[in-house]
Amino acid sequence: MQSKDIQSVIALMKRHGVAAFDYEHGSVQLHLKLGADADGTATASPYPAGTSDPETINSPGVGIVLYAHPANAGSAPALPRKAAKGEVVAYIKAGLTLRSVLAARDCHLHRALAAEGTGVGYGDALFDVAP
Repeated sequence: MQSKDIQSVIALMKRHGVAAFDYEHGSVQLHLKLGADADGTATASPYPAGTSDPETINSPGVGIVLYAHPANAGSAPALPRKAAKGEVVAYIKAGLTLRSVLAARDCHLHRALAAEGTGVGYGDALFDVAP
């Protein structure tokens, strides 16, 4: 992959509002992140203003919800359980892309609101949570 290819990918990411891009082919790996979280600084909520319910964890995108990484042979951890801020609690699969769903704060995950393997939309509630 050449510099001009990477610049084209970045331009497409900006144009279409894509925050993260991962590409792997053979020995080539490319991981790009755009926005404030790319440099480790504080990030804004991925949900539209006023739509994030503090008692749920919501989907950051459109796709199929998975509660365990597909490469892991085991099943998803049983609920209810504790989750630490920044912990991956689910994945959204869109095509060959997996997007992590993170706990925004330390919390207790009480129950899953979407069945494993079902389609979810942007902002759909995935978990009931409590502090």
